[in-house]
Amino acid sequence: MIGGVPYRVWANRILAGSAVLYALVFVGQFYITATWYDALYWLVQSALIGSVADWFAVTALFRKPLGFPYHTALIPRNKERMISGLVNLIEMRLLTLEQCQRALQSVKFLPYIDGYIKSDRGRQYIRKALRSLLHLVWHSKSEKEWAQWGAEKLRYFLHRQSITGPLQQFLTDICRTNKHETTIIKGLVLLQEALDKPQVLFWLTNTIDREIQARKENLLSAILIGASESFDIINARDMAMAMLRELYMILERWKQPGSTERLVWMQQWLEPLQELAYNSSVSQTIDRVWQRWIDEQDWESILESYVCPYIHNVIHMSDKEDTFAEGTPVNVLERSLQDLWDVYSKNPELQAKLENMCQHMASYVLVRSHALLGVIVRQVLGSLSTEKFIYFIESKVEDDLSWIRINGALVGAVCGLGAWSFLHFIYEPLLALWGL
Repeated sequence: MIGGVPYRVWANRILAGSAVLYALVFVGQFYITATWYDALYWLVQSALIGSVADWFAVTALFRKPLGFPYHTALIPRNKERMISGLVNLIEMRLLTLEQCQRALQSVKFLPYIDGYIKSDRGRQYIRKALRSLLHLVWHSKSEKEWAQWGAEKLRYFLHRQSITGPLQQFLTDICRTNKHETTIIKGLVLLQEALDKPQVLFWLTNTIDREIQARKENLLSAILIGASESFDIINARDMAMAMLRELYMILERWKQPGSTERLVWMQQWLEPLQELAYNSSVSQTIDRVWQRWIDEQDWESILESYVCPYIHNVIHMSDKEDTFAEGTPVNVLERSLQDLWDVYSKNPELQAKLENMCQHMASYVLVRSHALLGVIVRQVLGSLSTEKFIYFIESKVEDDLSWIRINGALVGAVCGLGAWSFLHFIYEPLLALWGL
């Protein structure tokens, strides 16, 4: 565009202007005989010829200019041949299987996947997929069957796992690098909440009281401890409350981000944790306790009592109109998946596996579907009417074709002026010199 005006409009203006100007100059030549006017006549005439010629040539590609039937409307007449040529060009030259495979190898899928997952459209799709998946899977079994199936799979999985290594690595990372600080702080908060429960105070009071009674080993100890209890010098409940209060304050300091006191305490456990892997006795003991704990749990009841009702609620909540509102089960699940993706998508090993999987899938689809490229192109272009086909091509090259018309007028004008200059300044003087 020039000054906000499309190039085609400028080309038409130049054509119309050349025609009007030529008409004026043509009439004026009978009244003005000056040399400069002769030059102007050549310039305007040549500009008009160039403009008309290029207009005719460009128009003849798509239509019949002025109804001229010979070798015009070239694109409509050769529509099928052009489509076949384009299909052949795509299949054999531009998008061959080998070229597509090479291009595919340079594509990184994870950034696109990550962007889609985090986009509003992607999150909406994930939520809908979660709702459909919950319905499909949940109704395939009863809650009791799901509990039995889950317990069997859970036991099998847990029995195959050694807790020593992961536990050591997890605790070492926490102690050395303060990793998972957010999780630790949440755990400390939960521990504080647990300390506030009356059951804890009751248990600790009884424990201290039993320890006090155990200290009455002889008559003298019994008398001294009894007297202390009588004068409220020793009070199991007060001692329990003081211990819980002190522990609560310690946890309050520890749950502060970057707590020096917590970090110093954690650093003390590094050496024992590092030696854990080399202590087969301790490792075996931990694994035995782990295995025994697995066997002792009534996983069926746990799953049926806690997990199944939660899933049931998720299914029913997903049927409501506010499925995608904040705080609904589907929304919570979607956010959890987003959090999991944020964590695990940053793992280099997992990134490599995901990228490799995407490459294999894309390569499989490419090999299976490459032949469809030509079919699709042919069907899409072949389904277009002649008018739409012309518009499809013309819209892509309109500016370039308009510039051809503009350049035709400009080049014609320059050539006309050049021809007049040759005749006036070179050819005619030579004829006069030779006496012709």
